[in-house]
Amino acid sequence: MKHICITLIILFSSFVLKAQEVFFLHAVKVHEDRVESFEEIQKNYARELAQDAKKEGILKDWVLLKPVEFMGESTEQEYNYVWVHIFKDVKQMVNRTTWWDKSKEKFGIEPSVLFREDLEKSGYWYWKTEKQIETGNMGKYIIFNWATPSDLNQAISLADDISETFKDRMKSVGMTEWGVATKIMPQGLDNSTIFFWDAYETFEGAVKHLMNDAVLKDVDGEMFQNFFKLMPNGWDNRMIFEPVTSTN
Repeated sequence: MKHICITLIILFSSFVLKAQEVFFLHAVKVHEDRVESFEEIQKNYARELAQDAKKEGILKDWVLLKPVEFMGESTEQEYNYVWVHIFKDVKQMVNRTTWWDKSKEKFGIEPSVLFREDLEKSGYWYWKTEKQIETGNMGKYIIFNWATPSDLNQAISLADDISETFKDRMKSVGMTEWGVATKIMPQGLDNSTIFFWDAYETFEGAVKHLMNDAVLKDVDGEMFQNFFKLMPNGWDNRMIFEPVTSTN
């Protein structure tokens, strides 16, 4: 009985810690003439600075993503890169420092020279992680899903129930991660209130997921029906991204 109680305490503590995780998406538009040099700087310099920031406890993780080309956009992409800044809790996020300013100290290059103004457009969206299932591998293709359910709490509860039915099948279909988050900021009209991500090892797996196949293939139809009743307008947006670079 004692061992059972200890196990429950550990599981409950892990859930609480995960529920405190927050992150923000920093979406940017980089001019097409600067894309190659932008990625090189991110891979060779920004990643190292982010890794140092992770070791120093400034952030939990950092990822740079870009949309998969020719998937889901008939017009020019509003943004062509997204940084994901992940923090273990709100305290870590609000007390973060500008770790990218340490390029002079680490590389002997002034931040103003290394990180020249490449951005034509920029936007920030802050989220709180409600639940996440990880396999220890980020995956090569990540689906971002935004929605505005009529009942946010019920949508989270149903998403939790649905994820419990497929979590044991994730590895067998090449799914590496799943998660759901709720909006912190900005709030208001035309701002999605819930956000999901689905990561796969292969592009095929990601596309099948969008067709309610892959890990979703055997999910109970009634559960899907109840979930989408909460979203009468369907998804606000869905896109497939691939990682450019990240912390370890």
